[in-house]
Amino acid sequence: MNRLLLLVLLLTTSAVQAFAEPSLDESRRLYREALNEISRGRLINAEKLAPKLNNYPLLPYLELELIKAQINGVSPQTIDVYLQQYGDTIVGQRIRISWLNKLLRSRDWAQFVHYYQRNSSVATSCHYAYALRQIGDHYKADKAIAELWLTPSSLPKECDIPIKQWMVRLNATETEDQYWLRAELALRKGQTDMARYLLGKIANSEPYVDLLQRPERLYQLGTKLPVNEHSREVAVHALKQLARGDFERTNTLWHQLDRHLNFSAAQNYALRDSMARQIIASDADYTRDWITANDPNYEDPYLTEWRIRLALKDLDWPEVQRTIQFLPAELREKADWRYWWARADIELKGELSVSTQLILQQIAAERGYYSFLAADILNEEYQLAAVRTLDPALISEIEQHEAINRARELYLLGENFTASLEWNYGMRSLNKPEQVAAAQLALNWGWSHQSIMTAIRAGEWNDLTLRFPTPYKSTFKTIAKRENIELKWIYAIARQESAFAPSANSPVGARGIMQLMPGTARLVARQMGMSQPRTEDLVTPEKNIAMGGFYLGQLLEQFGGNRILATAAYNAGPTRVERVLLRQTEELPADIWIENLPYGETREYIKNVLAFSVIYAEKLKLDRPLLASHERKISAANAVTAQKN
Repeated sequence: MNRLLLLVLLLTTSAVQAFAEPSLDESRRLYREALNEISRGRLINAEKLAPKLNNYPLLPYLELELIKAQINGVSPQTIDVYLQQYGDTIVGQRIRISWLNKLLRSRDWAQFVHYYQRNSSVATSCHYAYALRQIGDHYKADKAIAELWLTPSSLPKECDIPIKQWMVRLNATETEDQYWLRAELALRKGQTDMARYLLGKIANSEPYVDLLQRPERLYQLGTKLPVNEHSREVAVHALKQLARGDFERTNTLWHQLDRHLNFSAAQNYALRDSMARQIIASDADYTRDWITANDPNYEDPYLTEWRIRLALKDLDWPEVQRTIQFLPAELREKADWRYWWARADIELKGELSVSTQLILQQIAAERGYYSFLAADILNEEYQLAAVRTLDPALISEIEQHEAINRARELYLLGENFTASLEWNYGMRSLNKPEQVAAAQLALNWGWSHQSIMTAIRAGEWNDLTLRFPTPYKSTFKTIAKRENIELKWIYAIARQESAFAPSANSPVGARGIMQLMPGTARLVARQMGMSQPRTEDLVTPEKNIAMGGFYLGQLLEQFGGNRILATAAYNAGPTRVERVLLRQTEELPADIWIENLPYGETREYIKNVLAFSVIYAEKLKLDRPLLASHERKISAANAVTAQKN
């Protein structure tokens, strides 16, 4: 009998009764020892340890490693036993992957097709298409690769041969259509290099490839393009690129090409939105006139919102109230525009009317940035509206859940990625009250990030215990004191940046709890007198928080102790904030300055951080004002101070 099959039978019989039940700490030690034995090739020693771990949650992972170590000698019958036992669990999925890789190496295409599942990686799916071709099922092979083909991103090298095999079966027109389909998909996702590569495969596509490489050529080639959807797609993309430079010239070209190519309503809408973002960011004198000319009937909610913001900047309160009425009802009822309608009403009447007071009281009864602003106007206490629905009795039930138990052990062993996979697998079988109990369980373990994400998953927005934990408290306190920054503020920044995930890694490369870019981390480390940080330093909480706190302290000093500006600089970079301030001609109330910040992501980032600061002030028993007295007005003088620093 196969040794692995014998092992699984042993583990499911009463033979294990002969072993005394080890403690949890002893089980963890034995588990690590068994993994170490496998890594050294001493599989018999590891197999002897396995029965002692029969009740340890991570026994399946030990079995997984034993299977992987012996995969070339494992029989299909043994694999079937394990797959039946573990099903679609994370361990089951990894056993299947290991087995598929073995079948791939042995070129057993029929068996590969038999064991393949649709939720596999792209590379494995391409191997599946190839395997189908090898066993003669060309219809399914074509269908499989055609589905994989339609992606804006690069496909792995494993897909090269299956794609070539598929393309050979297409006629010239079908091949060209496929390249265009994928190129247009890439363009819509901003994947210019991929689109250029794909169009380079099409005969007579040189003008399009040229435009993608040199968008400025649109001025010469635009009116010579054939009138078809391909030309419209490429021209729209090139216009968006050009708008980032010479906006006025691009604006003129847009309207010329619209007359020639006849852009669709959706394409013109996208171009108008792209143009608007550039002109708003430039703060040109004619911004208001351009918006009025391009959206005379208030059909574009994005432009209508900016009309309101620009009216706020002008302190044109009648225009603020008038324009708010043109917003769609769902936007008009949001807290931000109700707040601004009330602010305008106070300015216009010179007093707080009963009806406006009622509006502000309704907003202040909620929780969030505008709610806290409304409470400040009313001179009322902030309402955090914290509510707990946790059923403590459910916690003990959740503790017995197999996937949750595996997640806990993996988390304690530092296997955070796999721990998260197990946790998410476990969440699939839990209802909302059980998910809330699971979030509390994660918090009890010190797994703050999982507590936050699980509470959000459950829609438990008002449980501030789960959503706003205070991990690494001694580290945060020490850094806040040393860098002379508010504890509530650095906590709010960390909560917004990563939700306290030590290994967080953004698409642009920011790492760790404070989401530091590697370049920023190197500069900060040098200024702190530290050695150049390694990748492991960026995901070590204490080091990451120390560097992030130092950088926050620098920004706070650079911007005259103003958290609003320092927060904006932490997100968008100090140069961009200085640029906004230098274009400013007069002092503005802080709420209006934030509302007019041209960077949408940074605008919302500031609002979140300020609101989170209020919540953390309550949790940490600190002063709670949303804005300090010196932060209530922002002027160009702040830029001068920043540049001097």
